[in-house]
Amino acid sequence: MKRSVLIILILLSVAALVFVYNDDFLYSQQIMKITNIDTVSEETSRNTMGLEETHYTRRITGEVLNGRQKGEEKEFLYEETYSSVVTDRFRVGDKVFVDGTELQLKRDFYLALIAAVFIILIYFVGSYKGLLSVASVLINSVIFYVGLFLYDKGVNLLVLCVIEMIVFSVLSLMLASGLNKKTLAAVVSVVISTGVMLTLLLIVIKTTNYKGINFNEVSFLTVPAEDIIMPELLIGSIGAVMDVAITICSSMSELIEKNKDISEKELNKSAKEIGKDIMGTMSNVLFFTYLCAGLPVFVLAIRNGFLIRNYIASNFSLELSRFLVGSIGIVITIPISAFVAIRIMKRGAAK
Repeated sequence: MKRSVLIILILLSVAALVFVYNDDFLYSQQIMKITNIDTVSEETSRNTMGLEETHYTRRITGEVLNGRQKGEEKEFLYEETYSSVVTDRFRVGDKVFVDGTELQLKRDFYLALIAAVFIILIYFVGSYKGLLSVASVLINSVIFYVGLFLYDKGVNLLVLCVIEMIVFSVLSLMLASGLNKKTLAAVVSVVISTGVMLTLLLIVIKTTNYKGINFNEVSFLTVPAEDIIMPELLIGSIGAVMDVAITICSSMSELIEKNKDISEKELNKSAKEIGKDIMGTMSNVLFFTYLCAGLPVFVLAIRNGFLIRNYIASNFSLELSRFLVGSIGIVITIPISAFVAIRIMKRGAAK
């Protein structure tokens, strides 16, 4: 059965990729397929730090794939840089959007390819539970979009984020583990942990008034940064909190199912040992996630002569705050999950 579903998924993915690759007729914006690229000129510039970058002028020829000019050939001069920071690097066969004399790569096929590979692999490894996890991501994305819509209508963002965190947790854990005591314990643990995190954050913020965070990297905001940072810190930690909660609750469920006479003292000891094992790895997951988010700007700053300590102090404090809040959430969730799971599951055998 699993093999049949896998084959169906592969066939559907291939069909979807073929459709996306040929979906030019769906776009009102003109799309062109590049048939030839010639280099007209090449020159090297040097900045005040002595760093060099090569600039190219390309002559790009292509065939229009949609609209009234479909089938016609067009030619453009395109300025490109070696780093490709603010320009795309095109190849023959690429599809590009044409906006006057501006060209932009059409990326939907590549995104669809990555999504197809992800879905096939997650089913191959996780079977139906893997597909349910994909469904939970899609549902949570819709809920998040609804939250943004409500925020645009004037609803308080922090209240929305707290509600969404609870909804995210309930849906994700139910789809991943089903309706049972283990899921109930995990959901209750996430809700309590979120409440404790929110309380601690409010205390810290009222005490420090955000003095430890530099808001340079969100200077583009047209609303007070303080209105965004608290919800951002909470949303950024919810994935790790859910992961820790379901891990502890699943472990407690398994131990109780294997030995219904196991004492609370032994369960607490086991939860403590499990918590020690996952605490470091989950904190590292958060650290490297936030580190990679700021890595491009970090490298750019170093390349342009910024001292590492100065850059961290002026631009990386927000990323570090996200990491610290998430890590605090992980640490808080371990004892809370153990306590809640033991209280709920010891009342009877886990389903």
